[in-house]
Amino acid sequence: MACLIIVGTQWGDEGKGKIVDLLTERADAVVRYQGGNNAGHTVMFGEQTFILHLLPSGILRKTTSILGNGVVIDLAEMIKEIDELAQMDISVEDHLHISDRAQLVMPWHKTFDRLGEEQKGKNKIGTTGRGIGPAYEDKVRRSGMRVGDLLEPEC
Repeated sequence: MACLIIVGTQWGDEGKGKIVDLLTERADAVVRYQGGNNAGHTVMFGEQTFILHLLPSGILRKTTSILGNGVVIDLAEMIKEIDELAQMDISVEDHLHISDRAQLVMPWHKTFDRLGEEQKGKNKIGTTGRGIGPAYEDKVRRSGMRVGDLLEPEC
């Protein structure tokens, strides 16, 4: 079984999304293995333009699209993205799969992100303020909430 993997070696804006878009038509699955909704990816599909922040672009071609356990997910932003696609008659229902071990970005992660940047003053690193870093800190500490916690709330 052949497998093709596109891996970026820089900080984001390097064109890997465009390569994935070109290959998606022939792919069985598109898997996002890390990252959050901090970066935007503009996709031209037919006559329509889509801006995806979290969902893999394979979703536009109804290719199995997976958010793996290394992705940090802001549920509110993901739902917003899914709703925007639904308004364009694109359903993700049968094609989107999410790891139960993916970390959730919570509102306090965004607050910590913003306050941490303010505290650094002129030495700030320029985060997007979307809580990605603090969510990964919880992931590394093995604390915080994961998608699976929503499936078993009594735990």
